[in-house]
Amino acid sequence: MKLLVIGIDGGSRNIIDAMPMPFTQALFARSASRNLDEDLISRGWAEILTGEHASDNKAFYLMPVAEGGLDFNASYSKSDMLSYSRNEPIWKRLNQAGTSVGLMNIPTTGPADQVKGFLVAGGGGGVKAGGAIPPTMMHPQTCKPLLEQHNYVFDVRLPGGESTVSGFLEKIRQAENAQKDTFIELARKEKPEFGFHCFRITTEVQYLARFEIERAAEAIRKARENGGDFQPETPTQQKVIEHYTNLDNSIRELFETLEPEHYIFVGDHSTALFKHEGNVDVWLERAGYLSRMSNAERKARGGLIRLRNKSDRIAVKYFGKKSPPLIRRPLTKFSPGRTRAFGTFYDTGNFAGIFINDRSRFGGPVSSEQEHERLVDEICENLNASEEAKEYQLEARPYRRQYPGTQFQRLMPDIRLHKPDSIYFSSRNWEFIRDNGNLKPLDENLAGIRYPHTGAKGHDPLFVFSQELEQHLQTDDPNDLRVVYRMICRHFEGAA
Repeated sequence: MKLLVIGIDGGSRNIIDAMPMPFTQALFARSASRNLDEDLISRGWAEILTGEHASDNKAFYLMPVAEGGLDFNASYSKSDMLSYSRNEPIWKRLNQAGTSVGLMNIPTTGPADQVKGFLVAGGGGGVKAGGAIPPTMMHPQTCKPLLEQHNYVFDVRLPGGESTVSGFLEKIRQAENAQKDTFIELARKEKPEFGFHCFRITTEVQYLARFEIERAAEAIRKARENGGDFQPETPTQQKVIEHYTNLDNSIRELFETLEPEHYIFVGDHSTALFKHEGNVDVWLERAGYLSRMSNAERKARGGLIRLRNKSDRIAVKYFGKKSPPLIRRPLTKFSPGRTRAFGTFYDTGNFAGIFINDRSRFGGPVSSEQEHERLVDEICENLNASEEAKEYQLEARPYRRQYPGTQFQRLMPDIRLHKPDSIYFSSRNWEFIRDNGNLKPLDENLAGIRYPHTGAKGHDPLFVFSQELEQHLQTDDPNDLRVVYRMICRHFEGAA
């Protein structure tokens, strides 16, 4: 294999360096790397697969429907990615250059395209986590018996149908081993020149157990300094450590079996310790930019939403209308007519943004472009002067105006709240900043646990590569995951 890409969802260099992963650590010690800076509004895998930011390929974690209301769309698919991206996806780009490919388990790749080589799509594309093996998720179809032989699982999401941490981590171990074993067998058979295998489910461990990872990392560091052996404090921590040992063994097996000439390790984001939870709507109300609904407004809006949802269900069932996207609505019940700005509220990207409630996008009271831009600057100035901004290292900056002329600028938040990754902003609690009460040793019981628990997305994804690939980096490359696409294309197209 000429180039092997190992994707680790939520891949974090500091975790790999701290855990008992001797093979991977030795590999990294003789590799090159680059510190990337992701804004966390753009889906990292879509950037890697197309070389484009969400402002150009619409790969937002959350975006307004932008039809004069407050509906937001939380869905994104491969068909969206291919429709809106100007670049060909990496598998098609390489095939056109005469390079055979083998891809497995990468998000936003299903249903699978026909390729020269093989492609087993990642979870999504209508596939239920832990579900059956649909033929639309692989090419060629001769892959299916091999997937069935290995009890292939496309995805596992917290809590994965399990009631205990140990059960959940064991399910992940089995799924990732099945994916790795299947990839190795397919690569031996098809002999692709380019391979891309993704360990997606590891990120679920980090969302759940980032606090335990942090505690174990510190204990391992002290044991190394003192020349002793690390001993896990609890059976739960032992299972977490075993996960990374198994990941290291899987990486070693991939390298020893496939013997790649070159390699790249990349994550779609990192994972940070989730210390505080924020709600920017609280500050916006306090500063006079947001007004919560009256009881009458709340009842009227609830009735309208129920009526619209019922109408959509009838249209899908009886008239063959396409199912609507995954709609999210602001958690804060604010008055649409009296609110001038509101915050992001379903933020799986950990971005932290503020939207101006303008008339053209949301039907709000801000009508002119001059008023819109004045509000952006005023909110940034006032928020940055707050005591919380100083205490928690927050800085509001204009965001949308930085992307003039891009295809989907209209869907972007007007303001980005720059902050430590350890502060996760949502609208789930009515406090501007509060401590995360989950930062404590992890209990075996998974009841009531949801994303994020003790870990959240971070802005500095893993990006480590064999030293010879450094020649493919250029000074004008963007310092985010788009550079991975460029590096791969230059490696094969330059050699062609």
